[in-house]
Amino acid sequence: MRSAYALSDTSEPPQEWSAGIGSDAAARENNVAMRLRQLALALVVPALSLDSRALTLLTEENPPFNYTQYGKLTGLVTELVEETVKRANVPYTVELLPWNRAYSRAQAERDTCLFATARLPNREKQFVWVGPYASNLWAVYGKGDFGGNVRTLADLKPYRIGGVVNDAKVEYLKENGVLNIKMAPEDRQNPPRLLLAKDDPNRVDLWVTGYYGAREVMRTAKVSDVKLVFVVRDIPLYLACSPQTSPAVIKALSEAVDNIRAEGLPAKLTAAYEKKFAQ
Repeated sequence: MRSAYALSDTSEPPQEWSAGIGSDAAARENNVAMRLRQLALALVVPALSLDSRALTLLTEENPPFNYTQYGKLTGLVTELVEETVKRANVPYTVELLPWNRAYSRAQAERDTCLFATARLPNREKQFVWVGPYASNLWAVYGKGDFGGNVRTLADLKPYRIGGVVNDAKVEYLKENGVLNIKMAPEDRQNPPRLLLAKDDPNRVDLWVTGYYGAREVMRTAKVSDVKLVFVVRDIPLYLACSPQTSPAVIKALSEAVDNIRAEGLPAKLTAAYEKKFAQ
């Protein structure tokens, strides 16, 4: 079958072909060419309603869910999201950004989605949600010699806690009355702040992050003298899409996720990444 471009690019017969002997045949050829062009458009337009605009996928460095390794973006949720858009037959691009920038763009820009995003009540109407893909544990870490006794969220209140701007963990702590949070643009900037002098305004006593990726973040930050202090909660992770994303695209993505989950792919990949990032 010829491409839609080839059909629509058919040139009209020269004017002189329509005059004199054979003019009826030329007219019939013109009619056939016009009908072919109309048919091509009728076939192409439904597909364009889904695929004419590429979906922009935004993410951050957040191992093991999304991170770069040997110059390539990978991770548990990265693999699942890319499998989703491929099965949904949606063209896409991926950008790696600091979380705050990615979070703002995903709310404001058309056909833009962000992963891996915690779904919280205060975020519910800000995005259209696809998933879940995985589950994360939120945890609090301190310097190796931290001697505080933290058993509940309330026990965190006296301490200065390092977090990331617009991060769900920070939002959750604030909603629960833990307000003394010192935020940084990226998570890798937080572990070194645990080691600063006590009178340094940038110093933090504790650091809230993801349990599964904490070790990798510490490695990147070249900080090792850190220990687990408290596990905050378990939270599911989604692909969070701008409200301006095409409903047809959202429907295709959601159906693809359902199929992936039915096949057991998330559980299989989760087991592999848990083994790789075991602490």
